[in-house]
Amino acid sequence: MNWNSESNIITEDIVDHVESILKVDFPEDFLCIIKKYDGGYPTPNKITINGNIEVVNNLVSFLEDDESFILDIFEETEYLKSTHLIPIAEDPFGNLFCYDFQDEEKRIVFWNHEDTDVSQFVCATFTEFVGMLHE
Repeated sequence: MNWNSESNIITEDIVDHVESILKVDFPEDFLCIIKKYDGGYPTPNKITINGNIEVVNNLVSFLEDDESFILDIFEETEYLKSTHLIPIAEDPFGNLFCYDFQDEEKRIVFWNHEDTDVSQFVCATFTEFVGMLHE
């Protein structure tokens, strides 16, 4: 697994700021990757969900000046504000991979911007998500 990123260092203060605004606590396996590879592009980058192959373009960023800044994505995606979905990665087509913070499990789902009322279960953990990536 490789992450193409600009090697931005994400500090605990930055994480705390994002978590406090979103009112969430991200799982540690996600934070370990985001701290090292903020906004990174994975290789391999395909993931199979219910028999369909989707593309993981990049992780969100915790840096305000990045075009994939998590708080900007959340604010600009009107539908997310009325849900428990928090974006963690993007595909190239405007769809999002999100944590669903509706319950304590914090599962990962795929949200299609063309079918906003439905999110598809992907997996239970970020570690599992990374393990599902393939060529």
